[in-house]
Amino acid sequence: MIGHRVSISRSWLRAMSSATNTSSSQVSNLKIAEKKPSGMMQMYMEKRKAHEEFISKERSDFELGKKHLANMMGMDVNSMTQEDVNKAIEYLFPSGLEEPGARPIMKPPEEVFPLQKATEFDYSGRPFHPFFYTNKPQYTQLMYEMAEHIGNITSFGDRMRALKVAPNPEEILDDIAFSSTKWISKEQLSKILIEDLNDQEYNDLINSYERLIELPFSYKSKDFIFKNRVQLSDEISSAKEVIKPEYDAEGQSFVEFTGQRKSSVATVKVVKPGSGRFIIKHVDHSDMEFDITYFYDYLDRHQVMHPLQFTRLLGLVDVEVLVDAGGPSSQAGAIRYALSMSLRSFVDEETLEEMKICGLLTQDVRVRERKKPGQEGARRKFHWRKR
Repeated sequence: MIGHRVSISRSWLRAMSSATNTSSSQVSNLKIAEKKPSGMMQMYMEKRKAHEEFISKERSDFELGKKHLANMMGMDVNSMTQEDVNKAIEYLFPSGLEEPGARPIMKPPEEVFPLQKATEFDYSGRPFHPFFYTNKPQYTQLMYEMAEHIGNITSFGDRMRALKVAPNPEEILDDIAFSSTKWISKEQLSKILIEDLNDQEYNDLINSYERLIELPFSYKSKDFIFKNRVQLSDEISSAKEVIKPEYDAEGQSFVEFTGQRKSSVATVKVVKPGSGRFIIKHVDHSDMEFDITYFYDYLDRHQVMHPLQFTRLLGLVDVEVLVDAGGPSSQAGAIRYALSMSLRSFVDEETLEEMKICGLLTQDVRVRERKKPGQEGARRKFHWRKR
């Protein structure tokens, strides 16, 4: 009987302890449920709510304006695209302002107003991002990944060098691999990261990329390198449409375009009809006019006149050029590109396609590569002597 009573008391104690634990866990859950969100979370929720209300109001105004625009243009609002809206705005509100950002526009509010970051911390106020307490978490994360890739590629190269294994020549990242792409601009990168970057931070990132590319086995991180490079062909085709000629007081049509080559800048004005006059001015001596003999080298003269000869407009148009900075070769390249882009407005589709094939409409974006520290030049290394 005594042993039986002891066993009963022990089982009773275990049951009571489990019930107590259950009730205490329920109480703690109730306390967590009743706990109010942190002040940071409350502030974010208020800002998020205000932003959503603002975007909703702007969206309703945009849809109402789109209906009015469709009625004025005699179009169906349901089938009206953003391209139709842009054409209607350009037709109803013509503007002679040169700066595109100063002209009237009508776009959805999501494209006009900057994006807002998602929730950066949980209900209790703990941040999700590991670099939340840095000034710019997304940029810091990118630089951390950069350092990780450089370290891994360097270690891998040391192991391969010890095993006397050379890099695969078919996969090495050379100038040809980067010829059709360029680094993403600071504005585009800031838009992707949703963080404002200054020039120093952007240059540090690009210099880090260049350091990674110089490693012998950098092709192991090819995906990471090309993640922040954009195609030149896509950017050129989307950003540079054929310019519509304007008319002066005398009824002559003219087109202006600005081209760049290295540090040279050339603004070219093409007037049609013309007598073949070719005038070149320099910013520092704008009161002086030169003809094609401004260039001493015959190669530079041929480079400047080639677009006129190719389009068969030599002697049919007048050309006025204003150049600044750079040397003769880079100035000739800038004039050639600006002149070719201006002559597009006076040629047919077949000639335009031929100009594209011959490379007249492709800007030469190459610049002198900077010297690297610890090296004799941009790519050249110091000669190593064993003794």
